[in-house]
Formats: sequence, C-alpha cells, structure tokens
Amino acid sequence: MRAASPRRPSRSRPALAVLAALLLGACATAAPRPQPLPADAAAARDALEQRWRAFTDLRTLANLQIKRSDRTERLTGALLLRTPSALRFEALSPFGPPILIVGASPDGVTVWEVVKSRAYLLPASPDANRRWLGLALGVEDLVALLSGHVVPMKEPLAGEMLPADDNGASLLLRGAAGSSQRIWLDRESGRARRVEWTGGKQPLIVAFAGGSATEPITGLTLQNPGGRLEVRAQYQRPQVDSRFPDDLLRVNVPQGVEIQDFR
Repeated sequence: MRAASPRRPSRSRPALAVLAALLLGACATAAPRPQPLPADAAAARDALEQRWRAFTDLRTLANLQIKRSDRTERLTGALLLRTPSALRFEALSPFGPPILIVGASPDGVTVWEVVKSRAYLLPASPDANRRWLGLALGVEDLVALLSGHVVPMKEPLAGEMLPADDNGASLLLRGAAGSSQRIWLDRESGRARRVEWTGGKQPLIVAFAGGSATEPITGLTLQNPGGRLEVRAQYQRPQVDSRFPDDLLRVNVPQGVEIQDFR
C-alpha cells in the first residue's frame, strides 16, 4: 500500500487570509450608523423641516454690515429669496443706481460689480460662496438662514433635546467627524431663534431677530467663533409669500462687461 503523500497547503488560503483581513479592516473603519432620534428630538427636527418646506419667498429692503477682520463694508439694497435655492441682492448707491448685484441659483452664482464693469460666474457650491461671501454654505442653507429658517442636519448620527437655557430649549444633532448642529427653537411652530455649527470645517453662529410663528424675521447676526467674519442684516418691511415674478431673480450681465467664468 502506498503511503499517503503529505498534504500540500492550499494556494487559496493566503488569498482567503488577505480577504478576511480586508473585511475586518473595513469593519473596524466603517462609519458609525445613525441612531434613531428620541421622540422629542425627532418631533423638533420635523417641525424645523416643515416650517422650511412651507416657506416660498421673501422680499425686503436689507441693510447689510459685513465685517472681515479689520475691514467693514456697508450695503443697502433689495433682497429677494425663493425656496429652495434662489436669491438676488442688488446693492444701491446713495444716489440710487446699483453698485453690486449678486444672484444665486442651482445653476450657478453671478457676482456683478457694476461700478467696475466686471462680473464673476461661479459654480453653485459652498466653495464658491466662500469666495464672495466668506462662508462655505450651500445656496439652500444660505437662503434658509437669510429667510429666518434652519435646514437641520440631513443624516445625523445621534441627537437629543437639551434643557432650556437663556435662549430657550434647543435641539442638538451630531454628525460625522465630531461635527454638531445646535438649534434653539419654538418646538411647536418650528421657528428657529439661534443655530450653532461646531466641530466641522465651518464653525458658525447665527442669531435671528424679531419674527414670530406667522411673521418674518427683521434681521439676523451671523459670525464665526474666530471673529474673522461678522454679518449683520436688518430688514425693512419684509414680505413673505408675495409670489414675485421669476424674472426678478435673474441677473443679466450686459455686453461690454468683463466676465470671468470660473464654472
């Protein structure tokens, strides 16, 4: 009888070992799964969403003060906002003619410096908004904030309602990489009073002035914790849901204006 030959190691084992290691590594580094929000936190988040989705448009005369480091710029003009992501601001000179026109939509951002006869075409992205405003916010978030609303974090990993402080009750939503969004609000109407983003690339604090469950805000203050940027807006006779024509939102740069296209 022939002796059984020694069993050769399977060539597939090293491959299986590598595959197992990869799978274990993927499990170890997988992003944490979102946890269901407690009932009170979920209700507050839903109230914020419903109030934002019920908004259609706002038009107002706006006084803006924009402070960047040691430089302050003051602008007065007409502000138009429409959900979810369209805006136009036309800054006027003391004598009436426009000196700056900014338009934003899902298709892009136009910044027209009328006095300098120069315009910039930018993509509709947070990075583009950083260029002209200094804030890495999407157009939808910008329209929401300027109209007195807050778009809550879309897919929070966790959240909770915090006890009331000097600003009232607040909803805390936690995201990836240690980011968080804290929103002070009226829990029944979903009207936001204040919102703070911390732990991410764009720490930000926004406080709303005036407004009620049925009336628009009368202004807001927006700043980053480092103090490099502060925006103060005051609204005069704001109107909501006026259904103004779409043409008023468009920015048509005429021929002869130098255009730099960064899209």
